[in-house]
Amino acid sequence: MSYPTHLIRVSRRFYYKIKVPADLSHLFPSKFIKKSLQTSQLHAAKVMLWNHEYKTHNAFALLRTGTLAPEQVQQVVHSLLPVQKEPRVKAENRLSEVIKTYTAEKKAGWTEKTTLEVEGVFKLLVDIIGDVDVATITRPMLIDLRSSLLKVPPYFYHKYRGQSVKDVIAANTGDGMNPKTVNKHVARIGSLLKYCHEQEMIPRNPATGLQLATKQRADEERSAYTLSDIGNIVSNLPVDPAIPERYWIPLIGLFSGLRLNEICQLHVEDVVKIDDCWCFDINGAGDKRLKNDASARVIPIHPKLIELGLIRYYDALKVAKQPRLWMNLELIRLHGYTNGIGKWYARYNREYVTEDPKKVFHSMRHSVADTLKQKGVSEAAIAEILGHAHATITSGRYGKRYQPKVLLDALVQLDYGVDIPEWKV
Repeated sequence: MSYPTHLIRVSRRFYYKIKVPADLSHLFPSKFIKKSLQTSQLHAAKVMLWNHEYKTHNAFALLRTGTLAPEQVQQVVHSLLPVQKEPRVKAENRLSEVIKTYTAEKKAGWTEKTTLEVEGVFKLLVDIIGDVDVATITRPMLIDLRSSLLKVPPYFYHKYRGQSVKDVIAANTGDGMNPKTVNKHVARIGSLLKYCHEQEMIPRNPATGLQLATKQRADEERSAYTLSDIGNIVSNLPVDPAIPERYWIPLIGLFSGLRLNEICQLHVEDVVKIDDCWCFDINGAGDKRLKNDASARVIPIHPKLIELGLIRYYDALKVAKQPRLWMNLELIRLHGYTNGIGKWYARYNREYVTEDPKKVFHSMRHSVADTLKQKGVSEAAIAEILGHAHATITSGRYGKRYQPKVLLDALVQLDYGVDIPEWKV
């Protein structure tokens, strides 16, 4: 049986099929337009054929006028193409469900702050690319996502409540995330997709190698304090028994390289004597937090701190039966004990020390590391002092930790040649 032009039958169903004119072929994804008429009845197919012919030739004529904007051309072309059915996605393979499973498995090893950060990263991921099947996530999609993140304003969900992130990105002509923050997001997303690959949900991880290049080396993200800066730090410290933390915490940072939170959360019981060597026992017991496994360590107390009166201060706390070294510091859920002292030091730093934004409390760790490195102290010893994983397999996996006296021999080389007022209260 013969059928009217552009009407064909495939497996009892009728279809409308027409070749795209040569002058318009560059606008269409294939040479033919083929659409199911959703019927096996010839009479009904002929009626629908007439409607399709009228619509199609009208569209061809409109496209040939050359008066349409690019987005209007796309709309006309799209109206002629068959409607693509959304592929059925297993519920467990949807991005939101995979995120739930991944988070449930991993969060036991995260701090509460890390958990909130990860939740924020994944919320942005779903809001930008949609709750898609993870198997449909491609590298081009992730490259577009990375570009979009560069346009997401800081604190988006706090400042733009109720607004679509896509709309805000499209309208944003100002600053978005900095590349370092984008790289953190990309790393989290990469870890999620690595997990998907390990679970055989996807054939490979499309997020590998997506980190943005940054102009700075890792050691240039924060600047070390100069000797002049250190002189400014110590010469203006308040020697006030009402606020002992403002005197001791900066000094401990300068003469130990401990992180701010490690100093702030010290308990009286964390000051210990090992083989006649006074030490700080850095641990994650109780309400204390460690950045990583390598952070747990025992660090000798620098003789300069003892000379200034730190052990006398410690003895007074023991007599008074105080549990912590700095009783003025309050525990805040997400920040530990650092919130108040951190804000104070930021103001102190700008008023008395430097206007350089790269110089912050963390710069003391850089100063300690750089000073010890220039004195010829081994990388492994510096790593242990700072609470970093050892760089070599030999020392990191098989070697035992340094004895306190060995680390003390390294720490005594921290001599900044500055006068520091003694704690006499």
